[in-house]
Amino acid sequence: MKSKEIFCLVIRLLGLIFLYQALAAVPGAISLLWSGASRMMLRNVLLGWLMVLWPLAVAFWMVRGAPALVRLAYSGRSETSPSQGS
Repeated sequence: MKSKEIFCLVIRLLGLIFLYQALAAVPGAISLLWSGASRMMLRNVLLGWLMVLWPLAVAFWMVRGAPALVRLAYSGRSETSPSQGS
C-alpha cells in the first residue's frame, strides 16, 4: 500500500469513530429535545440537534474520504516512491 492509500484508510476509520460518537449521543440528544420541546426552550432543542448532527456530518465527510483533506496532505507529492538503487 502506498502512503496516500494508508492515509485515506486512516481518515475513513476516523470517520467510523465520529459515526460511533454521533450514535452514542442520540439518547442524550433525545432527552434534550424532549425537555426543550416540552418547556419551549429553543436552546435545548438546538443543542440536541447539534449533539448528533455535527459528528454525523463529519463522519459522512470522512467516510467518503475527505477529498479536501487528502488534497491538502498530498498536494505536491508524486505517487511514485524513489528507487532504492538496483
